[in-house]
Amino acid sequence: MAPSKQIPDASLAMIKRLSTRVRAARLALGMTRRELSVRSGVSPRYLAQLEAGEGNISVLLLHRVAIALNVTVEDLLAERAPLDRDLVGVAQLFNAAPAPVQGRVRALLAPHKPSP
Repeated sequence: MAPSKQIPDASLAMIKRLSTRVRAARLALGMTRRELSVRSGVSPRYLAQLEAGEGNISVLLLHRVAIALNVTVEDLLAERAPLDRDLVGVAQLFNAAPAPVQGRVRALLAPHKPSP
């Protein structure tokens, strides 16, 4: 009898993160599991296993799910929670703003810190 393979804690944490984020992204879009299945080409049963943390999804299938959810694979797997869309939008606006505007924003957000 072969010894059972145990999944390392870090891998279990990643599977849990992935399952939680896939489900949250789907629900945020108001999408049913069946609709995600149609959009991604991944079976509803497999998606249910994925969301329950029971599926061991391939990179290619995960990529299709991410595209269908309009997120990146990195967003689904990253240890830190991805930035929400509003925050990403604000960061893009800040980066595109002229230096004087960036300075004023920094002063508003952190008045006790000098601008670089």
